[in-house]
Amino acid sequence: MKGVILCLFIITISFCKYESYKPLTVVKYNEEKALLGKKLFFDKRLSPNENYSCQTCHNLYWNLSGSNQDSMEKGTLNPPTILNAAANYLFYSDAKISNLKDQVKESITSRIELNSDNDKIVDSVNNISEYKILFKKIYNDGINFDNIADAIAEFEKAVLSVDSPFDRFISGDNNAIDDSAKKGFEIFNNIGCAACHNGRNLGGNLTQDIGREKISALDANKRLRRVPSLRNVTKTAPYLSHGEINDLKEAISFIGNYQLGYEFSKDEIDALYSFFLTLNGKKPRILNEY
Repeated sequence: MKGVILCLFIITISFCKYESYKPLTVVKYNEEKALLGKKLFFDKRLSPNENYSCQTCHNLYWNLSGSNQDSMEKGTLNPPTILNAAANYLFYSDAKISNLKDQVKESITSRIELNSDNDKIVDSVNNISEYKILFKKIYNDGINFDNIADAIAEFEKAVLSVDSPFDRFISGDNNAIDDSAKKGFEIFNNIGCAACHNGRNLGGNLTQDIGREKISALDANKRLRRVPSLRNVTKTAPYLSHGEINDLKEAISFIGNYQLGYEFSKDEIDALYSFFLTLNGKKPRILNEY
């Protein structure tokens, strides 16, 4: 009886230790719509001058980052990764959008993103015979702005990089990550990182008041900033809102001082980096599809 109680106690303690985190799992999506959304995502013909696409800033093939540092210009916002974005319910640095399809619509019409508008993108899609056939097949009402956004949103649902070593670890596989990563995870929890970077995306779904003195001129008076997800963080350089830092270890040190008031030692930074490596998930299946 004592053995059973001890076993239950250990299981309870283990559960409590990881209760701030959830494994990332595949979300339900419509396959036909997602494949159509993939075509739209990569299609430069939808931009005003037909010279860039969603993929231009949110790269999904180079290093599987979901972002693209080559699209950065000095003083501009750092394009966020779209990998695992469908696991968020807050979008944009100021968390102004709380719905995935609304995020897509904003990205299509935003002056600093695709820079199109409702009528312009509908006309562009209507002028491509392949899309006329596909939309008629998939959507009862064919091509319209809402359906274009819906297809891209379905594609975003399909680009979740699941089954990371960390997911397997918190699901009970103690051998899924090595001792260095476990040490980094312990530091991550003990120092307070988990207060903001938690849940299934280790961030992405809450905001933080960063203080007026820490706001750049580009952000005016926006003190509340959405906490970024740490999924695949070793692949999503550059770091911070405006891409100020290219090296992740340097970013770890900066955030320690800047946000936590703590100076990490080299060993702690190395351990945290090892932990962050375990957050890299597998390549989404849809990226292997035509």
